[in-house]
Amino acid sequence: MSAGFDGSNANVPPDTSMLVATTAVETSVVERTIHSLVLGDTIIPADSLYAFPEGLHGFESHREYALVPCARENFWWLQATDEPGLAFLLVDPFVAYAGYEVDLGAGDETFLGFTNPAEALVLTVVTLPASKGQPATTNLRGPLVFNTALRRARQIVSNVEGYGLHVPVSLTPREL
Repeated sequence: MSAGFDGSNANVPPDTSMLVATTAVETSVVERTIHSLVLGDTIIPADSLYAFPEGLHGFESHREYALVPCARENFWWLQATDEPGLAFLLVDPFVAYAGYEVDLGAGDETFLGFTNPAEALVLTVVTLPASKGQPATTNLRGPLVFNTALRRARQIVSNVEGYGLHVPVSLTPREL
């Protein structure tokens, strides 16, 4: 996961057999009902819950989220478990942008506890347009990086130059 990490082994669905006894989120619960204004009341398997020890930029007090796949491939919802109105649409940047790369600093790798690049899931936050005719955008500079084995995540600032904060992204499957 050093310089030039191109995602070729990232964004593989989590393998629950990789979960270890000392995860960042309690593992004794098999599933939990999450209340969401976007998703409604949703039963979430425990392996879809992720700890964000630092929260997200601007949402530091919310530290646990459910990662829920959308019906549309390569999109997910990230729902705060403690705030029904706080949900983010996420996209797989490696599918949306051919050649996308993330460079995790050593501090990020250590913080997230990676022992294998296959544990990484990298997604970016989508901002929906404020008015009709404007594109949805995604933040390629500040991706969310998930350790699927430890169920721990962090929003990072990528060291790869040239990626913007508001890059247009298509929400239609045929354009990805």
